[in-house]
Amino acid sequence: MVWLKKNMFRIVLFFIIGMNTLEVNAQTVSTDILMAKALESEDFLVLLIESAIQFSPQTKKGLAAVEVANANLKVSKNALYSGIAASSSYNYGTNYSAVNNPTGVIPGANSFTTSQTGFYNVGIGVQLPLISVLNRKHIIKAGQAQINSALAEQENVNLTIKQEVIGRFQALKLAKKILALSTSNLQSVESSFIIAEKQFAQNQIGVDEQAKVLESYNKAKIEYETSLNTFQTVFMQLEAFVGVNLSTLLQQIK
Repeated sequence: MVWLKKNMFRIVLFFIIGMNTLEVNAQTVSTDILMAKALESEDFLVLLIESAIQFSPQTKKGLAAVEVANANLKVSKNALYSGIAASSSYNYGTNYSAVNNPTGVIPGANSFTTSQTGFYNVGIGVQLPLISVLNRKHIIKAGQAQINSALAEQENVNLTIKQEVIGRFQALKLAKKILALSTSNLQSVESSFIIAEKQFAQNQIGVDEQAKVLESYNKAKIEYETSLNTFQTVFMQLEAFVGVNLSTLLQQIK
């Protein structure tokens, strides 16, 4: 009982470290399974392409070009109305009018009367250069062509991004396969190295044979580290290109 009390902290620490290690290992296994499944899934490739297109600065630039082209077309269509002007005025003064006066000096003759009244004038005027009227159709046509050109350029950008993602995706698949092979080879050579070390310690093999095993072991470690570095580089480059954490996309694969 005394021993249990003295070592309780160590026991608890052991279980905490053990549980954390199991959790990390479980997460690693889960991620490896998801990665293996995703690399064989067309849905994952589609998610990568969609994310890359949405994130790409070239896409944003292309969308802005389309908006500018649409705005220019609207300006061209509305240019005709720049020569149309509405006018109005109000005047106040004496109004002269003639009325029939049968009782006047000359029976039946018109008499003039005056009155103070206001006058309103409203009108619309059109003043456009003839060249503007004649070219309006062509200007609008050119504006529509500018929109079509911007849309085509956007499609070209999307296609380029798609091809880039496919290339990086294939590179990731290759890097993962090479890493798996180098890992398996390292484990095999490491087992041989451990056996050779024991045999050498027991004088069952000579220095030359032990040196050959050591050389093979070192070569396998270098190949493993190289393949691991390549996989990590390709992985991070793809992640940077699509603009999203790949683990987030992995969770979307069913």
